Amino acid sequence: MSSHGIQYDYRVKALQGEDRIVHIKAANVAPSVICATSSDFPNGLAGYWSPETFLLASVAASYVNTYQLFCDRNKVQPVSLECEASGTVASVDGRLAFTGVMLNPIITLASHEDEEMARKILEKAHHHCLISNSLNCPVSVSENILVLVK
Repeated sequence: MSSHGIQYDYRVKALQGEDRIVHIKAANVAPSVICATSSDFPNGLAGYWSPETFLLASVAASYVNTYQLFCDRNKVQPVSLECEASGTVASVDGRLAFTGVMLNPIITLASHEDEEMARKILEKAHHHCLISNSLNCPVSVSENILVLVK
C-alpha cells in the first residue's frame, strides 16, 4: 500500500483461443475483448488489437482521463479533447521493450480565456498520469491547443 493509504486492485483474465487469438475478460466489464499477436511478430495477425496497441491505448486513455480531471477541478471545459499515442519497441539488452512513448493531445477550446490554464493542465496531466507513471520508458507529451475563433 502507498504511503497515502490509496490502493486500487484490478484483475483481468487472458484466455488463449485459436490462431494466436486471446480473449480478455475483466470482472464486471462487458464485453470481453479480442487481442492477437502483432503482425510485426512471427505468426502474428493483422487487423486485431495487440498487447502493444492496448498498452498505447491505455496510456492515451489515462492521459485524457487525467486531463479531464484537472479540467473539472479548474473549471476548464474543452470543446474537444483527443490524444494520439505512438511508441517504439526495440531490443534492449537482448529483450524487446518499449523505448519511448509520445503523446500528442489536441485540446480545442472555445476561447482564448482558458488557454493559459489549458497549457498548465497539459503538464499536470503528464505528471499525474497513472499509466505513464507506471512505464519503464520515457513518455513525452507535445503541446497542441487549438482555439476556435467565432
